[in-house]
Amino acid sequence: MPADYDRAKRAARDLLAKYKITKAPIDPEAIAQAEGIDVVYATFNGQIGDQVAGYSEPMNGRIVINRDLHTNRKTYTIAHELGHHMLHKDYLDDEGAYQVFPRMQSYDGTPKPPEEQEADAFAAALLVPLDLLRKYVDFASPSELSRMFLVSREVILNRMKWL
Repeated sequence: MPADYDRAKRAARDLLAKYKITKAPIDPEAIAQAEGIDVVYATFNGQIGDQVAGYSEPMNGRIVINRDLHTNRKTYTIAHELGHHMLHKDYLDDEGAYQVFPRMQSYDGTPKPPEEQEADAFAAALLVPLDLLRKYVDFASPSELSRMFLVSREVILNRMKWL
């Protein structure tokens, strides 16, 4: 089944509305905690530390984040994992289906699984809502917007395509 981007974006907008968030930067950790999901930081040793940004532990109600990541990457990863919690409860609870993936755009030449694509769309929509981006895009550079929204320049450029 293909990724349902509209569902992912709608879920992000619903969370922003629920918590009356109208200004950047958006704090996905505070949102996760308000939703009853703990965010913990861990050191990932060896090659895992270079490949894994974070993962979800739905049975424990928590998101585990690689503490050695850049702040913007941590923010995005928390939002991505929160997306899984909001969109993919069945997927997370199925130990045979849920996998921790390395940070890549594709896996063995195949696109990311739909759940990963949806979690990415959720994270982008949560952290850089288009209505907020529209307010600043005409007078701030992508680098300035990146600092304002606490995301990478690539996330900003991607979101600008949807304006």
